[in-house]
Amino acid sequence: MHIWWQLLSSFFLVGLLGFGGGFGMIPLMKNITLGNHWLTASQFTQAIAMGQITPGPVAISATFIGDRAGGFVGAVLATIAIFLPSILLVILLTHVYHHIRNIPGLQAVLSATLAGVVGLIAAVTLTLGRSVIITPLAAVVAGVTIFGVLKWKWPYWAVIVTSAIVGALLLRP
Repeated sequence: MHIWWQLLSSFFLVGLLGFGGGFGMIPLMKNITLGNHWLTASQFTQAIAMGQITPGPVAISATFIGDRAGGFVGAVLATIAIFLPSILLVILLTHVYHHIRNIPGLQAVLSATLAGVVGLIAAVTLTLGRSVIITPLAAVVAGVTIFGVLKWKWPYWAVIVTSAIVGALLLRP
């Protein structure tokens, strides 16, 4: 199968099954990306980081992965494919929402689904953390970041910029 078709079908699947937003997509995106040997684990972590430091959703990491695996066309196809299921589903659901919103038990199903997504995010966080937090400085940066975001509501962009500066100052050769 041609790489472009693989990217299109794989990221369409990620977009289709990525409930809970971008972070809910990461486990499936990781399995597909590493399983197809498009990126190494380290490169995948970089792709997720690129999705975090650029404006927009984390799903934009598909652009980075698509580019690495299939060049410019691969980047375009992966980006379109990851967003297409959501676009189609929202269009469909806007037409039927008023009929389904009062279905008994629907809120319970959605709540349980979101709890599962939180579990997936935690699992990805631990997996990525083990591959990235390998020095005492990285552990301190991660710990301070967690505390700062939760306690003082630091903005994400400030955390990323500050972490980059700390890394540049303390880890340069």
